[in-house]
Amino acid sequence: MKESLVVVLTLLVGTFGFGQGNLLTESETHIFWQPDKKLKQTDFKADATKIQNAIRYCDTVGLCTVASLGVFAVLDIPKKKKQRGRLREKVYVAPAFEFSTSYIVRTDSLGIEKQQVVFDMYELSARYIRKELGLMLERADAYGTLSIWLKTIENDAQKLRTEMVDSYTKDVYINNRPGAYLEWKEKVDSTLNDLKEFATKPEDCHRFVTKQPLDDKYKMAKTVVGRLFE
Repeated sequence: MKESLVVVLTLLVGTFGFGQGNLLTESETHIFWQPDKKLKQTDFKADATKIQNAIRYCDTVGLCTVASLGVFAVLDIPKKKKQRGRLREKVYVAPAFEFSTSYIVRTDSLGIEKQQVVFDMYELSARYIRKELGLMLERADAYGTLSIWLKTIENDAQKLRTEMVDSYTKDVYINNRPGAYLEWKEKVDSTLNDLKEFATKPEDCHRFVTKQPLDDKYKMAKTVVGRLFE
């Protein structure tokens, strides 16, 4: 069950070149968050008639468009132990939209835009992770710091994100409060701007599209891999 869908339903009951042109931000299965790439109708490929309660939620609270979202997080470490310390760990984080499990029951004027705000909330959580990891490095600028703190900070980010999506879902869909969508959009846009230095970069997206470290001197640290959809 996909994380964003779980939230809503619970509430309702290798080596590559690094030029910008060479960095992939979308795969056959996912779109990874980037500021210039917005969700569109053709991205929602799931058959809503085969998803339990999808039509009922559309009819009762206007939840007719649902984006299946998650966050990838991975830590790469130097392959050779003797290089660890001279070479530091590398963390990659990227919010992702999954084509095959995102659906539209019927189109409406703001359905996709409302889900874009949720996608942006996932980006906020990714920026939180980078910001907090940066603070940890300021306190202990040493090899191993990222390995120690990544999962803890990732879990904290998930809790904050869940609270935000819960509140948004209640406000915009369940209670259908007038003006709620625009208020939330402005708030999320403002916070994204405040945290713009921690934005998801094309390199982050490319790491998950290729499923390989970007530097051939590195390998994935399996014990601290963050799973996207569980």
